[in-house]
Order: sequence, then C-alpha cells, then structure tokens
Amino acid sequence: MSFAWTKPPAVVLLSGAEEFLRTRELKKAINAADRTGREVEYVDGADRDALSGILSSSGIFFKSKSLIVVNNPEKVDPDLVLAHHDRGGSSACILLHCDGDFKAKGPLGKIAKKLPKNFVAKFGVPKPWEADEHAAAFLVAEAQRKKLKLAEPLALGMVQNIGTDYGILSFEIEKIQRLIQADGDQTKEISPKHVKQTIAGFSSLGPMPIVEALGKKDLKGLARALSNMRRTHNGALSGAALRASALVGHNVTTWLHASSLLGQGAASEEISERLKLHAFVVRKNILPVARRWSQSSLVELLNSIAAVERSVRSGRANPWVEFECALFRGVESPTHG
Repeated sequence: MSFAWTKPPAVVLLSGAEEFLRTRELKKAINAADRTGREVEYVDGADRDALSGILSSSGIFFKSKSLIVVNNPEKVDPDLVLAHHDRGGSSACILLHCDGDFKAKGPLGKIAKKLPKNFVAKFGVPKPWEADEHAAAFLVAEAQRKKLKLAEPLALGMVQNIGTDYGILSFEIEKIQRLIQADGDQTKEISPKHVKQTIAGFSSLGPMPIVEALGKKDLKGLARALSNMRRTHNGALSGAALRASALVGHNVTTWLHASSLLGQGAASEEISERLKLHAFVVRKNILPVARRWSQSSLVELLNSIAAVERSVRSGRANPWVEFECALFRGVESPTHG
C-alpha cells in the first residue's frame, strides 16, 4: 500500500487467499489506529444500518477519527461505501477485509473499480510453479525487515526444505534473529551456519528442535534432539549447554508470559501486542504451548535453566547433564488443565 496507515484514505480494500500477508496488513492498520487515537469499530458487511450509523455518528457518539473494519464485505452496500469515498477526507476509514477473492461483478468488484489502485491490495496465492520463487523473495524481504541480509540462493534453499507457508517462513527468520542476538553475533548477514542451527529441515543439530519438542511435551522428540546436539558438540558440551539454555530460557519466558495473559482472560490479539510477536505466530506456536504447560511447571523449568547457566559460568563438571535432566523433568510435569 502506498499510503501511511496513520493517515488512511476514506476506503481501503484488502482481499486474497494468502492469509498471513493479508492479516498482517490488517494488523498494521489496527496498530496504527491505536497509536494515533482512532476508534476501531468492527462491522458485519450485511448490517447496512450499523455501518451507516457509525458514519453518520462520527464525532457525536464515536471519536471523530475512526477505523471501521468491515468483515463479510461481500454483503456490503457498495453505494454507501462509494458515497463515503466520494466525500473524501480521512476522519473515518472504511477497511473492507475480504477473506479470499471477491467476485468481479459483485459489490466488492464494483467498489474496487472506483477506488484508486493503491487503495486496493490483493494478497493472492502464487501459481504452484511460482510458489518457491515467491516464497524465497518473501524470505529476503523478511530478513530486510529485521535489518538482516539474506542471499537469494540461501533463501531458496530454505524454502525447498521447509515449504512455502509465509507464516512459518516469517517465524524462521525471527528464530534466526533470536539466535544471532543470543550468540552476541554482530553480523548483519544470515549465513548457512545460522540456518543450519535454527531450521530442523536443514539440520537437527542446533537447539531449536529441542525448543520445539519441549513445547509439545514430546519426550521422544526431545530425547532425539538432545542426542543430536550432544553428539555434534562432543568435547564442547558446556558451551552447547549455555547456548541451548539461553534459547530455551527465552522461549520458556515467552510461554510463561502468554500463559499469564491467558489466565487474565486476554484474547490472542492482545497477547500478540503484549509479546510484540506476529498474531499468526502467537496463534500457531505460542498459545498451544501456553495452554499445554502449567504456569508452575514453566516457572520451575525457568529456575532449572538458570541453575544450568550458573553451573556453566562457575565451571562445574557436567552442566549438559543438568540441562538434559531439567528438560526431561519439565516434559514429565503435569499438563495444564
């Protein structure tokens, strides 16, 4: 979109079957509205009176500036929407959010023809034979968003190993960024080494498979991941324990925070904002773990991980054994609920 969501136009249309990109753009709009003091209202497109009422009451019963998110927009009254567009101004922005493609001859097709092209965004799914290329380009762009550089051949290799799901690809870049930060690495370029350490599809030698198995309470998967890392770091297990503990500790802290917010009745959108993570990642990767683990078990695991880190720094003999024992105790702890 070639405009700032802090100053949106009167009408915007988001559509397409690529859920991750579409909902991320929606989230950007909502976050910008929150930052700039816009009232965010949600309306069903089939409810003409509700939409008309919000538009006519703007500045009276509602804030003068608002973002009106219209779900089920195929049922919207196009004349009402286009009349608002023609009036112009940015006091109220109607954001039509279509979950998928719309019919060219339907209400949204009529609206799309009248709107400037930069007010209409279609997040389509590429053709199967173009999927890898598009996904690799997406990975390069995601790395740039994190102020990291990713070479196209390496991006394509990642796609060929882990697939073309944009949500998962985005999370893999986030994991790589976390690894670089945890290692204190000052580099700005993602290397094959970084990829191998974080992505199980490339290699199961790094600590991330340990985190994934831990989150699922997968005892066999955890044993396998620990064995792989132990075998490939033989002779340097203290360093491996410290590095793995840092990553595990970071993720357990995130799970505990999410679990606490769930206990307070927070919705996934609020949890995403508080954790500063993609809504997709929170929904798919964080909340299932937060619901699976009890808070007391997560707190106990965090304490055990901290003890492992102290053991490494104090030069004790077998911190890796302590690390493995802490994780196995955690996996065998009672499941939440």
